Formats: sequence, C-alpha cells, structure tokens
Amino acid sequence: MSVRTRSGGLLASVVLLATSAAAENFDFEVGVTYNRTQLDAEQTIATNGGSIFNSNDIDTDAWSLFGSWYFAGLSDDNGPRARAAFVDRASVLNVGYARTDVSASTSVVSTDPLIPSFESSFDSDGDAYALDLRYVWGDSGWFANGGVASTDTTIGGLVGSSVDSTVWRLGAGKYLFDTTTLALDVSQADDDIGDATNIAVAFSHLGDIGENWQYAVDLGYARTDADFDLEFDTWSAALSLYPNRDFEFGVGIAETDADFAALDSTSYEGFASWFVTPSVVLAARYRLDDVGYLGTVAIPSAETTRDADQDSISFGITVRF
Repeated sequence: MSVRTRSGGLLASVVLLATSAAAENFDFEVGVTYNRTQLDAEQTIATNGGSIFNSNDIDTDAWSLFGSWYFAGLSDDNGPRARAAFVDRASVLNVGYARTDVSASTSVVSTDPLIPSFESSFDSDGDAYALDLRYVWGDSGWFANGGVASTDTTIGGLVGSSVDSTVWRLGAGKYLFDTTTLALDVSQADDDIGDATNIAVAFSHLGDIGENWQYAVDLGYARTDADFDLEFDTWSAALSLYPNRDFEFGVGIAETDADFAALDSTSYEGFASWFVTPSVVLAARYRLDDVGYLGTVAIPSAETTRDADQDSISFGITVRF
C-alpha cells in the first residue's frame, strides 16, 4: 500500500473522529501534512577557455504523520485554539513519521575544452522517525524539552548510497509571564557525513490587540558548529494574528549566515490555519527561500554569477480528541 493511500485512510479516519468530538478538553492529537518543495538553480562561469552553464532542479515530496498525547490533558478555553498548548501550559509527548521522495537533475553545458558537458539525474528517498517530550511544571512556569530523531536516506542514480543520521535534543525554559516564554535548547546531530552541534534560544509572547484580536511573536537565534570548520548563525522572527479564536494567519522570516558564503540563505513565509470545529484544524503554509548555491562545477578564481530560488507549499489537517 502506498504512502498516499495510507495517508488518505488516516485523513478519513480523523475526520470521522472529529464529527463526534464536541468537548473543548482533549487528550490526543493526530494529523497528516503534505509538503512540496522545488529548487531551481543556475550558475554561469566565465573562464579563459570559454564559459560553463550549470543548472540544477530538485523536487521534493514529503508526507508527515504525527500524534500527540497530552498526558495531563489539554484545555483550549482561553486564547486562540492554535496556541492552546502554549496558553494551557500543557505537557505533551509527540511521535512522528515522515516519508520523503527527491528527484534531482543536473545539466552542465561547457564551451571550455577542459570542462566536458554532461547531464545526470538521481532519485532518493528517506524515512524519518521522531520522539519528542515537553514537560511543564504549571505552578512555577518551568518546562523541559527533549527528543530524538532518526533518518535513513537512500540515494540512487550513478552513485547508490545510504546515509543514516540521529539527532538528540535537550532543553529547558520558563514562563516569564502568563503567555511569555524564554527557552534554550541544545542538539547534537550525528550522521555518516559529519557531526553538528546546535544551540538555540527561543522567545514567544502572546498578547491582545483591542477587545477581540490577539497576536503572537516568536523570535529565535541558533548557532551551529559542524565538521569541516563550518559555522552557521540563524535568526528567525514570526508574527501571528488572531482575529478570533478559530483563525490564525501570519508571516515569518529567517536568515542564515555561514562562514562559507555559498551556504547563506534568507527565507520568507506566510501561513494560516482554521479550526473548522473546536477539534479539527486545517493549515497551509508557503515559503520562499533565497538560497546560496555552489553549483556542480566550482572554479574559485573564475568570474561566476549565480541564481538559486526554492519554494515550498504544505497543507495539513489535525484532529484533537
């Protein structure tokens, strides 16, 4: 049975569950998300012997299934339903599975006799499993985070290979006020290619606008140290607006600066969600990435122009019961 068929069956099941769920106190969530990402990149290199035009196209399809258990219960009596876990200071255990399929093609057209023209393509697929825990001491406002994720990626084409990776995460934070938090997380990624350590700080605040509207601000900074002397700094910010308890929309931006300029990127996104009922939410998200690009052919001393853009769109449904 295909992933698409299994996901369709899950979608039908959760909708049936939703029609019978009327209460606003919940113990569980289940959901499914589909994401489509497309990368288009071009590079032109001027050499003494001619020119080299390099293009890459990468298409990625991903299905994600997840479940959450609020083992002390979840109430959405106060605030936006999308922020129920945040407002209610809920403790939760999350499990997730994702299936990713990638199709990539490369073309090099060269008039330099030292660099041959060629075309190639490859497909890859991967499975990811994640387990995540957040425990909140409601009275004091302190909370702890922890999780582990494992990914197995198989790369086909001319050079068939497999890459396994494992990520561990630990963190802690505190509610500074009723709907304001500050958190620190440390994660370690280990795979067959190299290791990376990430330290992240996150700030979240939910406030009121007038009598009916509410807003949320999410700010983040992360520092990543990876093998091969690679270092990354990432800043992120998002603004969410809530005209009522059932509807959310917003925008976000993230910028990554790396020691190696070709790995720099800036991302812009828009998102929205709608609680069709107190227990069923539909969500959509669009992201545009201005990404760094090294290209298949790299000649450091040559004059090079690059253009690379990536966009992704995702849709999902989540049910609480």
